[in-house]
Amino acid sequence: MTLIEVMVASVILLVGILGIAALQIHAMRANAQAFDMTEGAVAIGDRIERVLAETWTDKVTGGDLAEGTHTSTDGSYTVTWTVVDATDGRSKTVNLTVSWGSGDDSHSISQVMVRAKQ
Repeated sequence: MTLIEVMVASVILLVGILGIAALQIHAMRANAQAFDMTEGAVAIGDRIERVLAETWTDKVTGGDLAEGTHTSTDGSYTVTWTVVDATDGRSKTVNLTVSWGSGDDSHSISQVMVRAKQ
């Protein structure tokens, strides 16, 4: 093997190692984003459980099912839910959104549920 062949093989190996390093960095970022999304989904799930457990309220008494917009903060996650009463008074539509991050790195997950009067 000549010196030129060894240098070419070293450059090819170096390019491969740099590619693997870049791939590892990308995988770590994607893993962190997946963790944040999972935590956001858990935050929405927790709020849904609380809303389902809440007793039926009218517009005056308050609570998680009172008509209007409500906000709760859990660590770096902010859960906002808006309750809209149906015109017949037999159901409520709840629009839930959890958001986290700031600026260009802000994310959110939304879900809509309908709670029927029991």
